[in-house]
Amino acid sequence: YGTEKPHPDVATSYNNIGEVYCRLSKYPEALAEYKKSLAIYLKVYGTEKPHPDVATSYNNIGEVYCRLSKYPEALAEHKKSLAIFLKVYGTEKPHPSVATSYGCIGGVYDSMGKYPEALAEHKKSLAIFLKVYGTE
Repeated sequence: YGTEKPHPDVATSYNNIGEVYCRLSKYPEALAEYKKSLAIYLKVYGTEKPHPDVATSYNNIGEVYCRLSKYPEALAEHKKSLAIFLKVYGTEKPHPSVATSYGCIGGVYDSMGKYPEALAEHKKSLAIFLKVYGTE
């Protein structure tokens, strides 16, 4: 790799810093770090072939926007995450990351007071988790 080419470990480090800022409720700082992480992952993996790390980055950015009460932005980021996870894992075999994405979207709708939409997304999430893990 060297210094001329972006490396996913650098993106992961920015992501980890973003997580700490998020835990400290320093959301603007968290958002900046998550966006740095995403930019590097996009350089490393590109946009042609979807990658779970890119989806996770969009999810993390969506979480910060939700905590900042920027719900339209949060929904947009979570929907990008979901779309990528669906491309990566498909729909034939249920995957926990897809379920988590539906749950995140449901959480944003819940925060917006859009309870029917929240319920629908959480039910999608639950259905997948039940297929993956069983009933308990």
